[in-house]
Amino acid sequence: MSDNLLIQSLLITLVAFIAYMHCYWGSTMNNRPIIVAPMVGLVLGDITTGIIVGATLELIFLGAVPIGASNPPDITSGSIIGTAFVILTGQEVGSAVALAVPVATLVLLFDNLQMMFLLTWSTHLADKYAKEGNYKKVEWVARLSGIGNKVVLSVVVGIAFYLGVPVIKDVLAVIPEFITDGMNVAAGLLPAVGFAMLARMILTKELSPFLLAGFLLAAYVQVPVFGVALTGLVIASLTYFSDMKKQKEQVFIDDNEF
Repeated sequence: MSDNLLIQSLLITLVAFIAYMHCYWGSTMNNRPIIVAPMVGLVLGDITTGIIVGATLELIFLGAVPIGASNPPDITSGSIIGTAFVILTGQEVGSAVALAVPVATLVLLFDNLQMMFLLTWSTHLADKYAKEGNYKKVEWVARLSGIGNKVVLSVVVGIAFYLGVPVIKDVLAVIPEFITDGMNVAAGLLPAVGFAMLARMILTKELSPFLLAGFLLAAYVQVPVFGVALTGLVIASLTYFSDMKKQKEQVFIDDNEF
């Protein structure tokens, strides 16, 4: 039993590492619950439950995407631990949500601590090599610190799985309620702050009417986000083809002038 648990823990660590490294392969979205949970189900021998839990958690974390400088709750760890909890205990799928959200928030806090101390130290090290003109060492520091961060997070998830769900619950219970509540509020606010920062960089007078149109569609016409996105796609396509037509007409006029 112990050997089997150890093997499963190593495989879970591998699943976590593959998910965390999604941005290194071109942002493949391998960290999304709908991908991670079935992989956990495959490791634990119940891929059907993994797919069901993955679809459920994907709805919960649908808006959990990094925007600008904000980091959402760590959906990878939440999805893995939540799926494992349901499969190993035979609980209802809904119980995965109750565990996934606090775990994701807790791991986000741990990741932020890494960003504040370990990755900040590596940044200063890279600055040192940059002053020396040693660009190769700057590249190696950037790569190793980035991958090392994902390795640490993967090991944390693997250890959490190995220790078991009861231990995770005990750890979460020790944290004062006002801290977890504050973390949940912050996790909800940070995407809005990140979007505001991003909008400040890209928003122009010409684009402002489109932003207002999207807001009105969602707020007053009750069009879902996907519908607003499709509307934006149509507008962008029409604008693109209109600009292309104007450019061709301008080229035609310029050619005829000679």
